[in-house]
Amino acid sequence: MTETWFGVASAAPARDLRILITNGRFPVSLDLARQLYTAGHVVFCVDPMEYHVCKFSISVSQSQQVPAPHDDPAGYIEAVKDAISRWDIDMVIPIHEEIFHLAGSKEPQILSRLFAPPFDLLVRLHHKFEFSRLMREVGLDVPESYLCKDMHDVMNLPVDKYPHGMALKPCFGRASSGVYHLRPGEPIPDDIDISEDRQHVAQEWLIGNRYCSYSVVQQGRVEATGLYPVLDTIDGSSSVFFVQRYHEGVYRYIEDFVKRVPSFSGQIAFDFIETSTRLVAIECNPRSTSGLHLWSNTPHLAHAITHHLPKEELIRPILPPKTRALGRESHFQVAAGMLMWEHKNATLSVWASHMRRLVLARDVVWRWLDPMPTVAQPFLLTEYYRICRREGLQLPEMFQRELVWEPRGAEWAGVRSMLEGKMEDTRPRDSHQEDEKVEVWQVGFV
Repeated sequence: MTETWFGVASAAPARDLRILITNGRFPVSLDLARQLYTAGHVVFCVDPMEYHVCKFSISVSQSQQVPAPHDDPAGYIEAVKDAISRWDIDMVIPIHEEIFHLAGSKEPQILSRLFAPPFDLLVRLHHKFEFSRLMREVGLDVPESYLCKDMHDVMNLPVDKYPHGMALKPCFGRASSGVYHLRPGEPIPDDIDISEDRQHVAQEWLIGNRYCSYSVVQQGRVEATGLYPVLDTIDGSSSVFFVQRYHEGVYRYIEDFVKRVPSFSGQIAFDFIETSTRLVAIECNPRSTSGLHLWSNTPHLAHAITHHLPKEELIRPILPPKTRALGRESHFQVAAGMLMWEHKNATLSVWASHMRRLVLARDVVWRWLDPMPTVAQPFLLTEYYRICRREGLQLPEMFQRELVWEPRGAEWAGVRSMLEGKMEDTRPRDSHQEDEKVEVWQVGFV
């Protein structure tokens, strides 16, 4: 039996692949490029930025500046097609929300190489209300959820029904951006940017332990799963410290989901909350996430992504994964993010735990054999802030704005048509409509 890491068996690839990563600006992009490089593959990168962290890494053979998919989706698609032809690409691995532009492109040259679920499944997983609906269809637990298309819907939410109130967030939102905590007995904010084109989901607010998972799926089979608790964050949501944990309920939840939906290949990540009585998934990211940092410095996740694992040597990820390699606990950090740690109301013991992680955990950016991404940080930060001043944006918004998928106009009409008839009966109702059936989203515990 070969050495294993988090349920993935180590095996030499059948042949080296030429792999395109679809943006190079995130620590996740850099870490994945290094893992693929370690596994023997040749890595290329495109990004709307001229300068980004992957551009300085020895793990990336070549990098090309391309149009921003948010601003010029057609130009971005053409640039990706050109990169595929010019670099003779075998596989395209999406990192952020450019995945929707690529999966919806209807370009065979891209789709035949894209490591992602089909476009319709991507949308159902990404749209936060439709995700709740899908999970209920396959018999998995999610918070009670309501679709809101205008302020009238918001004002009719049963906030007082839930002890901790409700979370209200854009259906196509990301991280913690645009999230409102509606509390029982408190007025509802009147500045919510909500409309038919910017729908929101309202979910019961649950209190409990928070976990994030990241999995690789090949043809309807889970090849690798990593799981980490939400400990250190920079905004209450975005984790910057990663330590592998095993949670049988979460692993079973992921296995059950993959078995009950149409077979697909790609990356998928869930956010979980575990209360004293329930384990629920609150949302999903069907793309790369920070969970892949759990495999830093190894080729094993890369082998799972490129489907070079011999089936007879595969250790199923439902088994307790290894948490040590070479005598070192498997924990990593984004050091820059750890320095921006959200620490309000932190006790002395919490602060001490954070400092211990900051000092002892390995940074996902720094590598002795690949130092330039770290050395270039001052230059990159200067460039990023120059763009922020020019565009009038904050740094987190600037980092994502060019890549986010926000369907509008004809594109939104097509997406809405695809989801037509799936969401209408779940909108909040006026009190005089109580005789009508209102469908809510709550199923049995997992």
